[in-house]
Amino acid sequence: MLFRFLVANMLKTQAQDAVRNKVEEIVTDQVRNLEEMKQGREMPPCDVAIVFANHLEATGVVDQMETVVSTQCVSFVEHAGRWRGRDVVVIEAGDTWRQVAKAVTDLINMHQPNWVVSAGFASSLCTEIRKGTIVMPGIIRDVKGRRLEVGLQLASDSRQRGLYTGDLVSTPELLETPSKRKKLAEESSAQVADMESAVVAEICRQAKQRCLAVRVVAEAFDEKPPELMSRILKQGTAAGKLGALSKGLFTQASQLKEMWDLKNEAYKTSERLADFLAGVVRQLRL
Repeated sequence: MLFRFLVANMLKTQAQDAVRNKVEEIVTDQVRNLEEMKQGREMPPCDVAIVFANHLEATGVVDQMETVVSTQCVSFVEHAGRWRGRDVVVIEAGDTWRQVAKAVTDLINMHQPNWVVSAGFASSLCTEIRKGTIVMPGIIRDVKGRRLEVGLQLASDSRQRGLYTGDLVSTPELLETPSKRKKLAEESSAQVADMESAVVAEICRQAKQRCLAVRVVAEAFDEKPPELMSRILKQGTAAGKLGALSKGLFTQASQLKEMWDLKNEAYKTSERLADFLAGVVRQLRL
């Protein structure tokens, strides 16, 4: 997450919808069309497919891969290569639930991976879960209360330092303020949230595809975005967001450095996630 709508996408002038379509409508349509979307061409072998929302979150893994071939596909950006002795495909699926659903469906159809991993940033919903904590949930839930069990489940009472194995809740809403995180925590009883894993897990469930989630906490419970970023996020249109950003270039230049520092911190967080994911990928049974 990490206020990624600005850090990863806002500066490209892409606006993000505030509300996504219902996930059940999206994933059902995508899985129903799974066979119809085959492109009739052979794909390279794929032991593990890792799904990120955007390039910022994927950078840590992609930088470690060997013989990487990057391709702009119809519904996602793909990076295929070798990593930790495995044939790995990393995709940048997009930030909306519709984009993620289509990208994961196409990914499964094209590559038929042994495992699909939902990876990227997460937000803490309590003061006990700190930034940098690795998240490996056994159960993924959404804001409708649905529960999905995923692979490599670990006992929640055997928590290691820096590792969270409890439930994860996925929400379509950007959690940029402590008040929003507190509200979601009260409604879901979860301690960590992200924006994609429930969609990835539901697509995999319907496609009978093995799946797990590995995330890293990039936003602390009490963290707030810079004032300029808050103003941009409040704008309802892409033009409004770009206008607020342009105005900030002249009136709030000091905060631009703060946002740049956030982006650099995000790259370091991505590297931490990649280091942990490397161990997970090596241990997966194909």
